[in-house]
Amino acid sequence: MMTCKDADKLIPLFLDDDLDNQDLSDFLDHIDSCPECKEELTIQFLVKVGMQRLEDGNTFNLAGELNYLLKDARKRLRRRRNLVFTSYILEIAVAALAVICLTLAIVL
Repeated sequence: MMTCKDADKLIPLFLDDDLDNQDLSDFLDHIDSCPECKEELTIQFLVKVGMQRLEDGNTFNLAGELNYLLKDARKRLRRRRNLVFTSYILEIAVAALAVICLTLAIVL
């Protein structure tokens, strides 16, 4: 279970999209259940993204953008997990094929 201290350390990495699958999953679970950490994420997002938007003179909806970022992170996590699962299946298939080939080579 992730602590608030752990989540706080991961916020900059989350904002830079630099978390591995497990850390991202734990972080998202914690943010969903901890209003204090979600508030800290909002503040750091505001500082990082909002200040840049102000400098660029662009209009923005920070709450909407942060919600989109969290939703997109969940989608990316699901895709990453699917890729890991697919790679495991492919590894098993290759190993099975190798066993079959070796068995055939021995029999023939």
